[in-house]
Amino acid sequence: MRISPIYSDGMIIERNRENIVEAVSKPGAEIEVIFDGESFAVKAGDDGKWSVKLSARPAGGPFTMTINDGEEVLTVSDIYVGDVILLAGQSNMELPVCRTLDLYKKDLEGVNYPQIRMFQLPKEASFGEPDEILRSGSWIKATLPAVMDFSAVGFYFAQKKFDEDGVPVGLVHAAVGGTHIEAFMSEEKVIEAGRMNRIRAVRAGRSLECTCLPNDSCKMCYEEIIERDKKPGFVEETVRAEMSDMMKWFEKLGRDDYGVRGNWQDHEWNEEELKDAFVVDVPSSWINIPLGKMKGSVWVQRTIDIPEEFAGKAAQLRLGTIVDADDTYVNGTLVGHTDYFYPPRRYDVPEGLLKAGRNVITVRVIINNNVGEFKTEMPYCLKFGDDEISLEGKWFARIAAVEKPMGGQTFFFWHPTSLYNTMIYPVRNISFGAIFFYQGESNTRYPDDFEFLMVDMIDEFRSLFGEDTPFVFAELPDFEGETWEQPGDDGWNRMRRSQRRAAKTRDNVEMVLMYDLGQRNEIHTQNKKLVGARFLEAYKKLQQ
Repeated sequence: MRISPIYSDGMIIERNRENIVEAVSKPGAEIEVIFDGESFAVKAGDDGKWSVKLSARPAGGPFTMTINDGEEVLTVSDIYVGDVILLAGQSNMELPVCRTLDLYKKDLEGVNYPQIRMFQLPKEASFGEPDEILRSGSWIKATLPAVMDFSAVGFYFAQKKFDEDGVPVGLVHAAVGGTHIEAFMSEEKVIEAGRMNRIRAVRAGRSLECTCLPNDSCKMCYEEIIERDKKPGFVEETVRAEMSDMMKWFEKLGRDDYGVRGNWQDHEWNEEELKDAFVVDVPSSWINIPLGKMKGSVWVQRTIDIPEEFAGKAAQLRLGTIVDADDTYVNGTLVGHTDYFYPPRRYDVPEGLLKAGRNVITVRVIINNNVGEFKTEMPYCLKFGDDEISLEGKWFARIAAVEKPMGGQTFFFWHPTSLYNTMIYPVRNISFGAIFFYQGESNTRYPDDFEFLMVDMIDEFRSLFGEDTPFVFAELPDFEGETWEQPGDDGWNRMRRSQRRAAKTRDNVEMVLMYDLGQRNEIHTQNKKLVGARFLEAYKKLQQ
């Protein structure tokens, strides 16, 4: 029997609606499905496919489902009936609960919501024919420690909702960082959207020039990108070649890095070593200092005095956000490593490592493609519970290796149709109470086209999940960051206008107002409890 892993222990199905159970068995096999005492019989077709519709039920559980196809008996237990939400989008929908601990750590102590569950759809890109059945996945419960991996927006929405009505919540998670909206659309829909947006551009007197960056796509190049990605072996060969180039870059950096060779992390730098050092401000960008646009590695160091009362105690080292990657040491011991610049640096310093008096913090900053930076408006401190020692100010810096830029990487997750094929189409017969969408950051280079892409995607989702399926999406919050162009008319403001127009084009659609929840220097804000609450307000509005 070939059956989607979404039909597995811990599943939550939509209340008050019929729910389809489907699989592939031997052609002509006699199938019996028993759910909550009700029996359903069906015969597999010539291709082995079969499906049954479970009767609509109110919220409740747990239930057990048994599937017998004459050759195999599958038992699915601990099933609840409740509200099932499809969560789609990019990194702000994907961002896990563990990335919100600066704000909500105390709130999450002892969290225990076993009737809130999340199913992670496979994070795999595929091109050509969409998958008929999901490749992987399992249901996890919102209990510690598993809840830390939940979509934060999804969990905080579900938590608030469950506290209000006690109805089980199933979150089906289809978000991948950096994803463009075209990734969630079928090949047919993307190509047709491109054709129509070219016509609209001509009518509006807008440029038809393709100005895509390596991982972008636009109305002028959809067909080219789709056909290229579909070529047998192209994706695999590209990934293999790029991974090889990245490994060679890091291997060369490791060989060239004077800090690695000289163990710069294991001691406080002496006067002789500091002759070639200079001072950097933390936090700040390095664009306007001698480092400029240098690529390679720069080591920075600071000494701090630890009061006797904190000596030997565990602490948390907060180093804001560092561009691009880092290895961070306290008194010569590695306490943290991050491979790319988005995650906030929050490193646990174990008991016994800090001593009374002078202590040394050393950070190896790896700059591979961007401009080195300790991002501003972030926390830089050593925390002991409610007490903290600031780390802002002057740090010594030493250049350890200068390299060529590492070069870009192809993110096939972002390409047209990639996630539609592996995430969306394979769950086409699952009943959802609503679809939540938080995406748009990656489409801000072509904001005038987004309105029509959004409407086309909503229509396609509803063709799969039901024409009346409520659709809730997030307005882009306030953000300057790397994409800022000029006040008042940057791509983000134009995108918000495009989103607002899209929200008015279809019925049963709500846009969640988010502008005031943004942080101008941080694209991944931690305030996801507020975001989840606003999604709940919009969701309830569509239930009326």
